[in-house]
Amino acid sequence: MISSAEAATIKNVVSYKKSGLKAKSGVKRYVRGKNPYVNPTRLTWMLTSCSEAYDLYTEAKDQYGILKDILSASPEGLTELANLQKSMDTLDVLMRTKVCRRGA
Repeated sequence: MISSAEAATIKNVVSYKKSGLKAKSGVKRYVRGKNPYVNPTRLTWMLTSCSEAYDLYTEAKDQYGILKDILSASPEGLTELANLQKSMDTLDVLMRTKVCRRGA
């Protein structure tokens, strides 16, 4: 955890050296790490939900690659693959526009 003075001045456009620190400012929870949707990629403060959502997204992408080979043999499987791809696309848009955007 960090001091309340530092938490009060969280800036997600400043580069830091240590990752994994956590802070709470008001009702928002932050973690220091590399935001996958902000360039240049560097250690900054980002919403904890950004980090969690990105982990979920990368796991879904990995699973999609595995399931694609298994499910593509049937029409029902193709429907499930399409639904999974749509969900992943929706999550990606949500992260880019809301959860992981600069200044969130």
